[in-house]
Amino acid sequence: MHSVLLVDDEPFVRLSLASLGPWAAFGFDVAAEAGNGEEALETLSRRPEIDIMLLDLSMPVMDGLETLRRLPTLLPRRPPATIVLSAHDDYPLVRQAFTLGAVDYLLKGELDATTLRAALDKAAAGLDVPADRTAAILERRHLDCLKAQVLRTLLLAPASPDVEETFRGLRIGIALPFVVCGLWIEELARITARQGAEGLGPFTEMVARALHQVLPRWGLGEVVTLAPGQFAVLFALREPPPGPLLAALHTTARAFCADAAGSVSQYLSVKVTTAVGSPCTQIQDAPESLRAARSVRTVESRIVVLAKRAIHERYADPAFSLEIASECAGVSKNHLSFEFSRETGETFTEYLSRVRIDEAKRLLATTSQRVTRVGELVGYPNAEHFSRVFKKGVGVSPLQFKTGHGRDDPLDTGP
Repeated sequence: MHSVLLVDDEPFVRLSLASLGPWAAFGFDVAAEAGNGEEALETLSRRPEIDIMLLDLSMPVMDGLETLRRLPTLLPRRPPATIVLSAHDDYPLVRQAFTLGAVDYLLKGELDATTLRAALDKAAAGLDVPADRTAAILERRHLDCLKAQVLRTLLLAPASPDVEETFRGLRIGIALPFVVCGLWIEELARITARQGAEGLGPFTEMVARALHQVLPRWGLGEVVTLAPGQFAVLFALREPPPGPLLAALHTTARAFCADAAGSVSQYLSVKVTTAVGSPCTQIQDAPESLRAARSVRTVESRIVVLAKRAIHERYADPAFSLEIASECAGVSKNHLSFEFSRETGETFTEYLSRVRIDEAKRLLATTSQRVTRVGELVGYPNAEHFSRVFKKGVGVSPLQFKTGHGRDDPLDTGP
């Protein structure tokens, strides 16, 4: 078993790398992440078991080349095998990286599970990993599983009298006071269908990883997966504020929730709802804080649920409209329009467009369908209209998006 550090200033790139394949089945463990070279060196100094590093060349604070230069000083006996990443095929930079000790080079635009595994296997082939190091990695993963189970139990049942002793034994550090932030992924049925044979396991791991990425920007805490699509964060402030403590805690927790929801929504194309529970002055207060968060969570009404179901079932029909959806929901179109906007924060048309564009992105990235055909399949028979709507929502044309995902087709004359 080899321990891997992911280093890239883009959180979405780190999420993508972590989701490219079943790492454990390949013999690798994603041990940690870093957003720049300085963070990477600090992580390596604390985590000597890390023996492979995926390192972006272009980053703020400290770039990949400077990181490689400093590795021999930091870890003279056993620096990690480093695979460098770049968004551009820049030969001079790559040549410097190899001179500084990199073992392989990958272009981000050409990265897939097969390419990544081949590079990891190549890096691992040159390593001599003692059996006790593999045992240490497996022990850490076992402790992580125990920690997750203990935290779930804390939130869902009355705490045992020895909970604080258990936390100390598992090195679970929760600063007091804290609040429980609840996060829920909406439209789980659609996501399950989108994930296909992979199921919700990899998706749930990506959401948890995204929450771990956002949390340090606002405070301290623990991320807990309660169930597929349901998460809780035991959130505490990093430092006591000058003013009232509990008010600052609640305000900062709400800001964290907004940031986390935005990040997960942006990276994974899902809708997230959040709520902040009551303050906890002792660990045993956690279940009540979660119940409080659940009680203030806004749950969508029956007519909005029915309208969304109709959208996901019939988005490919160009004639599908607010009027048809209102018939499915059993209300007038004006009433549906008002309730839909009030509950979701999006107009009916905006939501329908987002569903269509999300499906178009999936088809463009994973199939060889021509751009014009993809537009037809998601409810836009007019190619020019499809291109305008797609570019407005994504920032690039459908053809540019397709080409960027390695699906360039010289015969494609679509927009």
